[in-house]
Amino acid sequence: MSEAQASLAPGSILELAQSTKKQWELGQVRLIASGTLAQDGTLQPSSLHEATWQLSIRSIEKAASFTPALSAQVFTLIAGDFAQLEVDGHQHGLEPLRPLKFDTGKPVEASQPTEELLIVHVAAEPAQVRATVRIVELSKKREQYLFDGQLGIMVQGSAKLLLGDNEQQLNLRDTVVGSDAAEPRISGRGFMAVASFDQR
Repeated sequence: MSEAQASLAPGSILELAQSTKKQWELGQVRLIASGTLAQDGTLQPSSLHEATWQLSIRSIEKAASFTPALSAQVFTLIAGDFAQLEVDGHQHGLEPLRPLKFDTGKPVEASQPTEELLIVHVAAEPAQVRATVRIVELSKKREQYLFDGQLGIMVQGSAKLLLGDNEQQLNLRDTVVGSDAAEPRISGRGFMAVASFDQR
């Protein structure tokens, strides 16, 4: 479990700075969390070998291909203007804050970017877990709740995590673990990528 942050405690913050930077085929990667989904819908940490879902933040710095370990993928571009991916012979344009979902066990080709790009990468084992990503615009007037099976990644702007009467500032690209019981709420201005993992 040393490859990802071990704790997925309800309402906790997984700081990007605490994730080890490593190389992947297209650039650099920071694994934020990996795990399994319990019967009650909560996220449980596990090793990458046992994981049925994972969340990472990755750069795309060059044209290359990669073969995903978990075949259900969601790419969300959070820094940079555009990337082109080829999946099973089909071209897909990756635009800012527009999650691109696909399922393949074959190599995925990325074209040469004009600048370094940054993506939120969500992956899942499709026979066991359904993964979705939606982009939420944050507001100071209406708090964003995060529930069991959800991870909220701060991708633009600034916000605070509210737990009961406690407040904690979120740094850009920090991740909050959702919880029905703890009821973490996000208040601020900007955008959050909310990754949801559900049982098949």
